[in-house]
Amino acid sequence: MNGEGVGRLSANSMIDGPFPEHYEPVESPVANPLHASNSASPVAFLYDQASGRANRFGTPQEFPYIATSYRLTEHEHYVTQHVRHLVQLQPEPFVEIPWELAQSKGIKTGDKVRVSSKRGKIEVLAVATKRLGPMTVAGQKVLQIGIPIHWGYVGIPASAIRTTAGNWMANLLTPFVGDANSRTPEFKAFLVNLEKM
Repeated sequence: MNGEGVGRLSANSMIDGPFPEHYEPVESPVANPLHASNSASPVAFLYDQASGRANRFGTPQEFPYIATSYRLTEHEHYVTQHVRHLVQLQPEPFVEIPWELAQSKGIKTGDKVRVSSKRGKIEVLAVATKRLGPMTVAGQKVLQIGIPIHWGYVGIPASAIRTTAGNWMANLLTPFVGDANSRTPEFKAFLVNLEKM
């Protein structure tokens, strides 16, 4: 609603406006079906570039799987890693791997795996699940790996198992890209590779 008491069909203060447009994430296994030559937003905020560093983005050839970060019911960000009863419910970091991908790589629930992106790696336990099935996107089969965000440098598990605590942070993998208008980080979709350790 604007000052005259009516709404607008477009926003005149948007960097990527005035009308909404669909773009794929900066790291995507497929080209944008609406305009393949401009797959990702041309005006996305690149945090690396803003700080004078070179951007590090992976390709589907190097990193063939989609990753998404998410939250668990038992934890709220990193804060509850200091609450013993909640740590008992979810004591260690893990990644969820589609059953089909786990089978093809010889990975079973409880095996240690390395998930890597162009920016870093995490080494955690695997949970092979049928909850994450294959998807068909733009005519190609795509597999997705789920990565909970709750483990970091602090908390009860990190202090108890210091030798591996440095390789737990999900954001070691995520791209440094923000929405053009709000600069909200694009942490929910990026490319990774997976290997059994």
